[in-house]
Amino acid sequence: MKAAASWCLPLVLVAVGACKHAPAPPPPAADAGGPPVVELSPEGLATAQIKAQKVGPGTFTPRLRLAGSIVGDPRRVAQVGARVNGRVTAVRVALGDRVKRGQDLVEVDSAELHQVVLDFRTAAARARSTHDTLARQKLLVEERVGPVQDLRRAEADSAAADAALAEAREHLKFLGLNDAEIARLESGAAETRSRITSPIDGRVAALAVTVGQVLSGSETIATVADLDPIWAHVRVYERDLGSVRAGQAATVEVPTYAERKFDGKVVFVSDVLDPASRSAEVRVSLPNADASLRPGMSANAFVSRPPSNDVIWLPATAVQPHEGTRIVFVRKGERRFEARPVTVGNEQEGFLPIEKGIGADDEVVVDGAFALRGVLERAAVQGD
Repeated sequence: MKAAASWCLPLVLVAVGACKHAPAPPPPAADAGGPPVVELSPEGLATAQIKAQKVGPGTFTPRLRLAGSIVGDPRRVAQVGARVNGRVTAVRVALGDRVKRGQDLVEVDSAELHQVVLDFRTAAARARSTHDTLARQKLLVEERVGPVQDLRRAEADSAAADAALAEAREHLKFLGLNDAEIARLESGAAETRSRITSPIDGRVAALAVTVGQVLSGSETIATVADLDPIWAHVRVYERDLGSVRAGQAATVEVPTYAERKFDGKVVFVSDVLDPASRSAEVRVSLPNADASLRPGMSANAFVSRPPSNDVIWLPATAVQPHEGTRIVFVRKGERRFEARPVTVGNEQEGFLPIEKGIGADDEVVVDGAFALRGVLERAAVQGD
């Protein structure tokens, strides 16, 4: 009785009943001496979760796998350095803070700034004096009581004073002062702090400074990074260069998120090959609004190969081994499937090229082929 019950499953062949005491199933049916045909019961069809579709060139395409790592876009990563020597008086941000371009990061009390402020005020006073002299000389020349030579000298002195003032103003900006602060200095207000600001919008990714620390003026004190979008930096070998192009869609996977796929776009394919590895650099741009992807992560990028005009590709799971050959199942009715032998080529990233055995109009099982093969083999054993 146990032997009779063992084959009584939802997946059955032609004339197989669901009753515990049904007779042993016949071997798979064949159409006029052709390949065997498997027929499932309605319950078996639901259990097997069969998916069949018409296939042709381009229905499935193998993917090219490119290995590499996640990197930040250099245009969106800023290493912020100290501009002056002095002592840190305030740190205005913390690690992970979002900052805007121009936002204060650190304040520094610097003797250099004091000297530059003095130079600026001196230049501003001289510029005002030369402007007054120039205006007076213009009036004297207009009234024909002053020589033109004195007017030309006054114009030259005024231009030189303006240039010196502009240079002093730019020096103050370099040291971290903004236009409003410089305007207050020009009106006589005191300013003794150099402000180090963020050059870009982003997040504070590194902060290597503390209050009271003495700076020499050459240190990197912070890293600000905008990692949305971010890049997958991968390489493509010479033999596969024809399959990768800028603008092509790509899917990236990282070990950290084994079940997650990140969709992006190829934005760059290098024109130069590395002579040692015979490979070219490829960059894939990826949205990263939730900051899941971080620089340094290992990554694999997948791009679809260009479809062939005459090759039919199937998922490797749709092609099953059977009696020393390979078979696929072709739908012949609502619940009938023909086990058809096929000739295949080399597997590429989970897909097999079908060289012989099916045509463009065949409706092939692409999901559930393993279950159909199990029914086929059980029926053959029970029929012996």
